[in-house]
Amino acid sequence: MKFNFDEVIDRDREEGSYSSKWASTPQMAPMFKSEEVPEDRLCFFVADMDYRCAPAIVEAIQKVAAHGIFGYSVTPDEYFQAVIRWMKDRFALDVKREEIRCAHGAHEAIVEIVDKLSKPGEGVIVPTPSYYYRGDVNQVNRYFVPCPLKNDNGYHTFDFELFEKLCKEPQNTMTIMMQPHNPTGRLWTEDEIRKIADICRKNNVIMICDDVHMDFCRKDNKVVPFINVVGPEGIVMVTGLGKTFNLAGLAITNVIIQDEELGKKFRPGGFGMISPFSIAACIAAYTQCDEWVDALNEYLDDTIDYAVDRFHKELPQVKVWRPEGTYILWLDFTDCGFTSEELDERIAGKAHVSLSDGAGMEPAEGTIFRRFCVTSAKSRVAEAIDRIVDCLK
Repeated sequence: MKFNFDEVIDRDREEGSYSSKWASTPQMAPMFKSEEVPEDRLCFFVADMDYRCAPAIVEAIQKVAAHGIFGYSVTPDEYFQAVIRWMKDRFALDVKREEIRCAHGAHEAIVEIVDKLSKPGEGVIVPTPSYYYRGDVNQVNRYFVPCPLKNDNGYHTFDFELFEKLCKEPQNTMTIMMQPHNPTGRLWTEDEIRKIADICRKNNVIMICDDVHMDFCRKDNKVVPFINVVGPEGIVMVTGLGKTFNLAGLAITNVIIQDEELGKKFRPGGFGMISPFSIAACIAAYTQCDEWVDALNEYLDDTIDYAVDRFHKELPQVKVWRPEGTYILWLDFTDCGFTSEELDERIAGKAHVSLSDGAGMEPAEGTIFRRFCVTSAKSRVAEAIDRIVDCLK
């Protein structure tokens, strides 16, 4: 393979890393039920990849650093044309420059969207289990309204009857949709998208489409943006480079608003100034890195298939479904017979493997879920599964 995704990188001690995921600070110790961070820890709790960035991005950032002046920045037309090219070539989505707003990360973007397009005290409907939107919504004095998905042995589907009921309640004016869904990995079908949009539009509910994982899907699958299926009315699309290119530290997010009325509620220039490093990284990523993303998806496909197969064979009591998109496994440990605390003591405390506690994602079925972000070299993923198997068998 042209790109070495098998390289194991020391993100704790390697100079210039500053990784929160692998930090050995005292604040991380409780994650492992310990007073100190274990030296042999393996970290899979956050959607942060352990692969080096695409060479073209590294080179572009190095050129900015070599320039030596990092003052106030202006986002050039080249940046917007790169976004337009990527959306057109990868997703058949036609976007105009004036429809793109630059933001400092997906969380910040969603907070501002909710703040500007709804009123204090109103509700935001979120399909659960879900990524941590409760804090974003509560931050601007809105109510988080869960809409539990139906779980069929690990495969999640939309509860349209409940969703419609929630949308009909006048205080609920907004919903957040993830495509692919985080953490279940579902890709919504065109039929599902039409039903969601029809319910929202009948009840004047704005759709925020969080598509930051949209570049990750299994072979022969394809993410179809909501706008492509049902048009732009009532939709705000949030895209980003943080997941695809592992650039979360540069906080590059692009908000696409093709609904003119919604667009008028945002400043024409976007959410604020972005850094020269972010500008250069975005241009390089969206113009020179198609081959890298395709190779990464192949590597993730192989690693995810390997991980799912091992769980099915060696820990069949752990329910896990092969995700259609993202690089996330949603693990259901209910049938293992442990409490959530006992599960933590074994996996984190004994095996020194950190996974996201599913309780924070509010699964309707209970708290014995964990999110496993398969974002490291396959050898590390294999070692983590070895340890989980050993500590649970």
